[in-house]
Amino acid sequence: MSQPTLLDGALERAAAVAQFIQGEVLGVADACVVLAEASAPLSVEAAQIAAADGAASGLIVVPHVVDNIVLLTQTCDLQFTNSSEHRCLVAPMMRVSEQAAHEALRGRRPGLAGLPWVDPTAVADLSRITTVERSVLVDAASRGRPRTPAERFHFAETISRYLTRPALPNHINEVLSPFVKRIAEKHDRQSAEGRCAHSVSEMRLEAKPDIDHHEPALNVLMILDEEVLPSLPDGAQVDDDRIDRLVGLGRTSAAEAADQTGDPVAKREAWTALAECWIEPSVALVPVVNGVSGVEISVMNGDEFSYARSLSAPILDLRYLTTRST
Repeated sequence: MSQPTLLDGALERAAAVAQFIQGEVLGVADACVVLAEASAPLSVEAAQIAAADGAASGLIVVPHVVDNIVLLTQTCDLQFTNSSEHRCLVAPMMRVSEQAAHEALRGRRPGLAGLPWVDPTAVADLSRITTVERSVLVDAASRGRPRTPAERFHFAETISRYLTRPALPNHINEVLSPFVKRIAEKHDRQSAEGRCAHSVSEMRLEAKPDIDHHEPALNVLMILDEEVLPSLPDGAQVDDDRIDRLVGLGRTSAAEAADQTGDPVAKREAWTALAECWIEPSVALVPVVNGVSGVEISVMNGDEFSYARSLSAPILDLRYLTTRST
């Protein structure tokens, strides 16, 4: 059989991947690999492969022992397979706690992408993305795929965020780290404060006059869902004195008020007080960290957060901020 005939047959067979979509989980074992240097392995797996192969130096292939992979290539790019378009990106599927999977789905764990169409514990490990030829996926059994357009869009956005999230300057990380850690340590607690931390949809960062300024003033935007933080009725205003009193009572009292009250004005006041309690350790750091002139926090729901504002307010990389000490 000649090489062109072999290639043509392989391409025709690989074209079957057009039936799959981005986010689909497929039963393909050990398809995800990394390259490692045999002389300086950074994982137990790499060291074991180097020893088994008797390799003292050079590149070695280290497979990830997983049974299922997640398709990351865009659906439209899978529709045509030819001699120049015959590869795709995949990542291993893994299982974590429901709490961790929920955080991944909410964007709180940038290295993971939630896969609720499989089960509540399934995630894609985006730190182990591998390029494979599409023939690897032929005849693979589907374990689940995004069920709605909304799930497809959300999954695509999760991948995009992981690959494009900006790195903040070190002095900004230093100031914000204790604030994020305070939320992270409460996130899985069975308490009013834990439930409030769990319900934070997203956090973004504004800098004035801009992030390039030698000493910007920072404004953390805490964004909640509409059902968690209802919009204020027309003409209604919060009472700063009531907010100050709640701040004085501390995080527990503010969290209980935010968790229990149903009145939109009182809920807004409680959430504002809780956010100010959470940000307090970062505010206290400002005088001793060069490069930041101030820190404040604003609470809003998704309907109140405009697209125009989002363009200059990057999402805070919570994973990065919570894994570095101050």
